[in-house]
Amino acid sequence: MLKITLHDSATELRFHLEGRLSGAWVTELRQCWRTAASTTQGRKTILDLHEVDFVDSAGGSLLAAMHGAGVQIQAITPLLHSVVAEACHTRHCGTVEEKPGSSDALLRADTSGPARQAPYRTKSRAS
Repeated sequence: MLKITLHDSATELRFHLEGRLSGAWVTELRQCWRTAASTTQGRKTILDLHEVDFVDSAGGSLLAAMHGAGVQIQAITPLLHSVVAEACHTRHCGTVEEKPGSSDALLRADTSGPARQAPYRTKSRAS
C-alpha cells in the first residue's frame, strides 16, 4: 500500500509518500505526477521518500523518469539511498548529495548531456 499526500504551495509541489512504491501504486503515482505537472509552471517539484520502505523495479523506473523530468528526490533510509543512487546512475545524472546536518540524500540532475536508457535494478532486501 502507498499513501500519496500532496503539499502545494506558491513555490513548490511536494509529493510525500508513505509505504511501498510497487505494483499498481506505481501507476497511481505516475498519474498523480502527470496530472499535477500541468500546474507546476515555475515551481519546483519534490518527491519526499522519507517514509517509503520498498521500491520495486517499476517504481525505480518511475523515480528515474521523474528525476529526468527535473523532480528533486529526497530519501533518508539506506535502502532509499541505494534506490536513489541507482536511479541517478541509470539516468546519468550529476550527483547524489548528502544534505548538511541531516541524513537526507538529494538527487541532483546533470543537464549537460542526454540521459542514458538503461534497465533499472533493485537490490533485494532481507526479510
